[in-house]
Amino acid sequence: MQEQATENLKEIKISDVIEKVRSLNPGEFNKMIIDSNEKVNRSDYFFVKYNAISAQRESLKLTFPVYTAISGNMSEITGGEAKHGELALFPSEKIIEKLSSNYQIDPEVDPLGSDANFSFPLEETGGTINPEQRSYFISDRTYSEQCNPCTGNKLVTCDDYDCEGKHNWPCVDCNAKGVIQCHGCGGAKRVDCDRCNGSKKIRCSSCGGDGKKVDTLDTVSALSSKTRSNRVVKKKCGSCSGKGQKPCTSCNGGKVTCSTCSGAGKLTCSPCGGHKSITCTKCYGDKERYGLIDCPQCKAQGEMGYISFVRTTIHNHKTEKLFARPASLVDVSDEEVMSFANKQGETKTSIVNINSNKQNDRDDYVKDYAEELMSGFGLSLDNFNKLLKEDTYYQVVPCVQIQYKHMLTNETLDLSIIDFFGNAKLKFHKEAEEVSSDLKDKGKKLGRFFGKLFKTKKFKAQDDKMKEIKLMIYLAKADGKIEEEEKGFLAESINSIEGFTSTEKSEFFNLMNDPTPPALTKEDVTFSSKEKLNEVVAKLTGLAGSDGDIDKTEQELLNNIMALNE
Repeated sequence: MQEQATENLKEIKISDVIEKVRSLNPGEFNKMIIDSNEKVNRSDYFFVKYNAISAQRESLKLTFPVYTAISGNMSEITGGEAKHGELALFPSEKIIEKLSSNYQIDPEVDPLGSDANFSFPLEETGGTINPEQRSYFISDRTYSEQCNPCTGNKLVTCDDYDCEGKHNWPCVDCNAKGVIQCHGCGGAKRVDCDRCNGSKKIRCSSCGGDGKKVDTLDTVSALSSKTRSNRVVKKKCGSCSGKGQKPCTSCNGGKVTCSTCSGAGKLTCSPCGGHKSITCTKCYGDKERYGLIDCPQCKAQGEMGYISFVRTTIHNHKTEKLFARPASLVDVSDEEVMSFANKQGETKTSIVNINSNKQNDRDDYVKDYAEELMSGFGLSLDNFNKLLKEDTYYQVVPCVQIQYKHMLTNETLDLSIIDFFGNAKLKFHKEAEEVSSDLKDKGKKLGRFFGKLFKTKKFKAQDDKMKEIKLMIYLAKADGKIEEEEKGFLAESINSIEGFTSTEKSEFFNLMNDPTPPALTKEDVTFSSKEKLNEVVAKLTGLAGSDGDIDKTEQELLNNIMALNE
């Protein structure tokens, strides 16, 4: 690992980047202009696979009634330091298991415990830590004694607030009479009538309490016995004699019998059920245990047990993490880099820290990362949670990022190379040759259509420029390689293709990418004027000689262009 890391951390110059791009993608490289002074942004990603084994120790305690089922187990560990020494292994941990499974009593943190109780060695076999570690009990804090609340008698006075050991006492709610005054009538036996509210009278239903009723009279006209008319009048209500009220028939004198006590004026006392006294349901009522309950502290065992012990548990920790030094590259995700990591890489032991066997073989490359991962798991070499064994695997994934210009578009773009010295991959952050049709593009196409139709100067100039660019691409590719000087000359001559339609741009890109471009036709080399032809030929000649020498294939192409124009 260390040797490979050293190799992957060696210097990467811009010239190295250029050669790497050329070898990985020669087609794209032919269209890229990379300045020899371009800054190389570098990030070295460290992939670390980390496996660790640790030991945690805790001071715990158990407080419990000494049940008959565990009394035998308890007797094995009592006797103090004189019998067992300061720390001693449990003959059997069944007492802990029984307390948990049978009585739901589990250990809790012992506030009196200290690191001084952790000094015993870890159990190992042949230098390998045992996954299951036995517990040690602290002798002077492991004992049993008489239960203090019940003084060993197993029973205590009833703790019910009303009872307090009396077991049976006169009912205070009814003063030991068994009955209480009715709350509905207050002992009066009768209550106001709900219908008349005690007034003895109710509103007349015939007149609605008005005392009068509406009537219609049939009258005969004085002029003619045949003429009749109706007249509405009010007359005294016959049902209530015009009083508007009638006597209430539901009561006698405005009162009715109380429904709560049925006219008795008294109710049976609920707390005592009419028995005049209350018997406690919590405490015993027999002669020997009258007014007593089982001691809640010792659960009627008369004896309490206390165990203080140290438990050791072994833990396994595993993780994989990627670190970037000095920082991650822009627009390069950790997931992309992780895909180049050898996750199957074999780990090697870097730390052994088991009892007196101590070994630290971390190298300088992984040391800081291992420390960070160890700290993340809360591990220490000296204190618990103690690191016992550490296995690591690491891999350096060198990555670089540069800027370049596209030869045809003159656009400045970003390029990253992931795993530079390994299975290197190019990442182009933007598609340089992506073309799209929008409103502007449609306008360009429309303008080109009418320009061609009417043979406008603008159309002729655009058509000449398009043919010029195509011929320059032909010439640049003529000898099978495009030198850096040719790229620069071509880029400067073209300047930009932004003024062309998406279709025309695609023609440029397709021509540039075609390994065997079609043969030139007379149409391809026909320009709007002889002057323009000569100007283009001069540019082509300059392009051919920009690398210091006009190649045979380049000269043949120039001759062919002139021949097609004769």
